Order: sequence, then C-alpha cells, then structure tokens
Amino acid sequence: MSPGTTGRFGERLNLALKTVNLSPAALGAAVGVDKSVVSRWLAGKVRPSGHNLTRIAIEIARHRPGFTTLAFEGPDEAFLQALSLAAPLVAPAPATTPADTPGSALPVPYDLVNTSRHEVLRRGDEYFGHYDAYYWSFTQPGRLARLAVMLRPALGLIEVRYGARGFEFRGWALLLQNRLYVQLAELRHDAMLYMVTNPGQQPQARLITGIILGPSDGNLMPTASGLVLARTGEISGRPGADDRDFEARADGDPFAGGAGAPDDIRALLGRMQPGTGAGAPWIFRVAYADGGAAP
Repeated sequence: MSPGTTGRFGERLNLALKTVNLSPAALGAAVGVDKSVVSRWLAGKVRPSGHNLTRIAIEIARHRPGFTTLAFEGPDEAFLQALSLAAPLVAPAPATTPADTPGSALPVPYDLVNTSRHEVLRRGDEYFGHYDAYYWSFTQPGRLARLAVMLRPALGLIEVRYGARGFEFRGWALLLQNRLYVQLAELRHDAMLYMVTNPGQQPQARLITGIILGPSDGNLMPTASGLVLARTGEISGRPGADDRDFEARADGDPFAGGAGAPDDIRALLGRMQPGTGAGAPWIFRVAYADGGAAP
C-alpha cells in the first residue's frame, strides 16, 4: 500500500495517536469534528480534508515539535522520524567506530520489530499499565519477591521499567502473537534479564503469567522462575507523572512485598514447579561446567 492511500493514512494516524498518547475523542475535539469522523479516518474509510489534515498535524506537533502534514505523505522512515520513532532495539554504532569494524547495532531479524509495532497498534492498550511482578527469589530460595513494573507505549513498542529499592532494569517488550518478549538491562552490574509471558486478558490484562530468567547470586548463575504480573493501576500518558508513580512503587523491599503476596498469587506460583532445585523446587538453576570429562 503506497503512503498516499487512504488505508495507509489510517495506519499512520493510528500510530501517531498512540505515540503521543492522544485519544480519538481528544483529537476530534482539537480538530473540531465528531469522534465518529476520527474513527473513519483511523479505519481507512476516508481521508480528512486539507484543512482538517493541517489541524491534525498541528495537534500532533504539540507533542512532537516539527511534525507537519508532509510526514503523512513521505516514506516510512521519514514518518517515524517525525514522530521521534528511531528504530528501537537497534543501538547506533558509536561515531568513533572504524568503518571496517562491526558496530554495536543489533537489528532484530525477520522484521519482528515492525511486526510487533502492528501488534501494539492492535492490542497494546490491553497491556499498558503498572504491575506488581511476583516470582520466587533467585537469591533466597523459598521466598517470594515483589517488584514494580511499568509498561507504556514508546517508539511504537512497549517500554518497560522494572525494579525495587536499590536497583532498576530498563528495556523493551516485543508484543508478538499476544505474548510479551521482554529484554531488560541493569547498568551497575552489566546484567540482563528476560521475561516471556502468556497472553493477558481482554479487554485489559489483569493477571499475566510467564517465566523470568536472569543471573543470580555472586556467581551470576543462570536462574529462572515462574512469574505473575498483577495489574495495580493505569498509566496517565504523562511520562513525568508515570515515572514518579513507578519510582514510588519501586521504592520498597522486594521481600517484604513478596511476603504480602495475595494468597491466590502465592498458590499460582506454587504450582509453577520446573523440578527440584537447590533449596526450593520452584526455581531452575544451571551451575557452571568446567568443560572437563564427565565423571
């Protein structure tokens, strides 16, 4: 579908509204048309008049300075740049990297980033929000930990913040076939953490189950546990306010929070047993192998 077609315009307007956290009703009020008219634009049934297109661009430019009507007609890359949507999950190579050496860019194969963008357009609203993340502690077997999680729209995908008092992980979630694939990084210890979830509920995810995987203890031993994400609230769409809400919820002892886990969540995690482990049957831990001959 070429950029100038009506259907393509609807896709682009949909992405723009989600990126700037603007509802169809709010856009209609700003432009001076009924919400049903905006719905027809979004569905690709009609295109706005030149006058209304200008007013749409002005409203989007309030959130993304420099955005103009030309963005709707240009190539995909120009449109994404106008929305400040750089290619996510792809780190730009440092300016000092020699041309003949590999940079730090790590593109995700098979165009899964754009596949996820389309999925986020369709059902990202089901997942955006604040959550409590419950799982079996990697460092204190047999105890539950509770950490704060925030999922919010950014760059056409889902930005993730995850943490408790004294540490935080940040990263991205790809929403693919109604599953979250989460990759998180923590600065102080050069560590990474991963989550893979089952689908959430409709029209809004309330309880999401999955697996959390990362390093544990001083040896950074690979460890995994069952995971439950329990919704605790909504995001406001105001980044500063949402960050403050997350940071307030993350300012707590993860074990004290885990001790207060609701009975139904504790029972659900109790049924997630991969097998017997060191100290508890609820975590899976893989020890270091020195590569020598098997005994």
